[in-house]
Amino acid sequence: MVQRLWVLSLCLLSFFSYGKETLRIVYYDSFPPYSYINAAGEMEGILVDIAKEVLEKQMDLEVSHEGYPWSRAQRMVFNGQADAFITVPTPERLNYVNVAKEPVFSAPINLFTYKNHAHLDKLEQVSRIEDLKEFVILDYVGNGWGNENFPQDSYTRVIESDLSIALQMLAKKKGDVVAVDKVVAEFLLSKHDRRNLITELPVTLTVAPFALCISKTSQFVTILEEFSEQVLAFRQQGGEREILAKYK
Repeated sequence: MVQRLWVLSLCLLSFFSYGKETLRIVYYDSFPPYSYINAAGEMEGILVDIAKEVLEKQMDLEVSHEGYPWSRAQRMVFNGQADAFITVPTPERLNYVNVAKEPVFSAPINLFTYKNHAHLDKLEQVSRIEDLKEFVILDYVGNGWGNENFPQDSYTRVIESDLSIALQMLAKKKGDVVAVDKVVAEFLLSKHDRRNLITELPVTLTVAPFALCISKTSQFVTILEEFSEQVLAFRQQGGEREILAKYK
């Protein structure tokens, strides 16, 4: 009898362990330091690490973290093939996802210029996007924020193939400024050893909130309120700061 009860207990434990539904989050697979596939073929990065800490450790959810080209990842959530992604909410995305009120991470959009710029004093006084009209802005393909805020008919904007090249051109004084996510820029400057050539200006133009966005058709859409509470507590307790330190 005791042996039968023991076997039954194991069966019930297995049922509840494996019966958990898995929250499927898809990420941009080449967006360091936020999300990328590492040498072991696994997703890692700031957004991935925060999601694991809050959703898995704090909320005890089963979660899969998968990386794809960004356009494909977005289609997967739109089509219901995946439950969620973590990104900046836009009016278009809000048509098919619900968004946590508290962001996973808030990214400051800062200004960078090359060392000893002739008009450094003037650049340091920039307080609005409009103040950049007299300068040459280096940008990169696919930067939606840049497309929206630096229209070609109002700004002198040179488009490079990616952000790394834009920063390289800035170091060579081929433009005056790059307006970009501070975390990504610092990661790339360290990676390519250009910190001695480029200066970060004390100017934050805006803040981009990376939010947990869950498909309106997903059963997990109900977790958003609890997630907001947990991610806020995680940030207040210093968890976000510890994760950021890993990627500097």
